[in-house]
Amino acid sequence: MHGRSTAVSVDLDDLGCYYAVHGVRAQAPSRALTHWLPRFLALFDRLRVRATFFVIGRDVEADLAAGGEGAQVLRDAVAAGHELASHSYAHAYDMSTWDEARVFDDLQRNDTVLRALGASPCGFRAPGYTHGPAMLQAAARLGYTYDSSALPSPAYYLGKLGVMALMAARGRRSSSLVRGGRSFLGPRAPHVRSEGLVELPMSVSGWLRLPIIGTTVLGGPAWLRTRLTEAAARLPHLHLELHAIDLADAERDGIDAPLPELREPFALRSTRLESLLRERGETVRLDTLAASVRDDAKPSR
Repeated sequence: MHGRSTAVSVDLDDLGCYYAVHGVRAQAPSRALTHWLPRFLALFDRLRVRATFFVIGRDVEADLAAGGEGAQVLRDAVAAGHELASHSYAHAYDMSTWDEARVFDDLQRNDTVLRALGASPCGFRAPGYTHGPAMLQAAARLGYTYDSSALPSPAYYLGKLGVMALMAARGRRSSSLVRGGRSFLGPRAPHVRSEGLVELPMSVSGWLRLPIIGTTVLGGPAWLRTRLTEAAARLPHLHLELHAIDLADAERDGIDAPLPELREPFALRSTRLESLLRERGETVRLDTLAASVRDDAKPSR
C-alpha cells in the first residue's frame, strides 16, 4: 500500500445478536437489512463511499421467507458498487470451537446465499472477531482471497471480559466467548497469512491498541471518542469497521431494550460518521485492498 488509504466495512449483525451478547431475553425484531442497511447506502451514496458489507446468510434466508425486502437492498448494494462478503451463515459465537468440516459447511452455505444475490464473495469475517485455523482453512478452501477477522486489540478483549463479568454478577449471561484471547493479538498491518489468505485487520490506535470501530468513535465515552476520532483522521491507512446498529434509531426502529450501542442519539452517531468519512475522502473496498497487499508482497524480479 502506498500513500493514504481508507477502507470501510460494515457487519450486518441483526438485533438478535445484540440481545444475545447483552443477555436480553426478549424477541428481537429484524432490522439490519430493511432499516439500517438502507441508511448506510444513502450515506455512502452521498459521500461516494464504496464499502464492504459482511452478510449473515441465516438472516438473508429469513428475510426471503418474509418477502425479500432486505435481500433486494443487498442486490441494490451490489449494483451500486459495494462488496458483499461472508460473515458466516449461522453467526455462531462459538464457531471457533468447531471442526473444519462443520465450519466449511457453514461458509459454503453462506457462499451460496451471497452468490444468489449477485455477489462474488472472496472475503470472510468471523463472528465476534474470534477466529482460528479451521475458519481460515475453510475460507481458503472456498477460494476466498482474504480474511478480515483480526481486531488486534488486547484492550478490547480485556474490556469484553470485564463487561461479561459484570453481567454475570447481575445474573445475565452473554453469548460471547471468554476463550479466544489470541484472536486479539498479532500485527496491525495487512499481511499474507500462512493459509495464503491476506489478513486485513481492523484499525487500532497507539501503543494501547484501542479499537477504532463504530462502537468507540461514534458512541463511546467522550474522552475515548475524541481521542480515537483524531487518531482515525491521522492514520495513513485506516480500516474502519462499523456495525449495522451504528445507524439504528431506537425510537423509529421500535427498540425497547437499553443497549449500550444506542446510548447516543442516532442523529449524533450519523453526523459523526459522516464527518469522519468526509475527512478521510476516497475509500477502497476490501477485495481491492487485499489484491494490493498481495501484489506488494510478491518478490520483485
